[in-house]
Amino acid sequence: MATSIREAPLTYRLASWYGIGLAGCYLLYGGVKIILGILDRNYTDMGNPIFFAILGIVLSAIVFGFLDSRKWGWYGLIGINVLVMIAALIGYSEYLNIILLVLSGAAIYFLTAEPTRRHLASKQ
Repeated sequence: MATSIREAPLTYRLASWYGIGLAGCYLLYGGVKIILGILDRNYTDMGNPIFFAILGIVLSAIVFGFLDSRKWGWYGLIGINVLVMIAALIGYSEYLNIILLVLSGAAIYFLTAEPTRRHLASKQ
């Protein structure tokens, strides 16, 4: 049985809240673009919003796995943040990508910090 997130170390809580926020942004962006495309009767470019919505659903599953202290959730969050960092490095000239790069780097630090690893190891 999962313990309350309030009992978890600060690094674990920050990593989980960043994951929840990132998943929420992908879900919100994809969902709003799909709804606006349907309302505008513009079905030509629906692939990109559907991709973002599916990515948000997958990321939500990974975050819930991490919150349930599953090892695959931890690995999934690290993998997603590494992919986000690589994508941000490709478009390094824009300031929003630099912000995303810093946030994902901080999330990887929080995920690999000793208190987070100790908390996850105590749940196994």
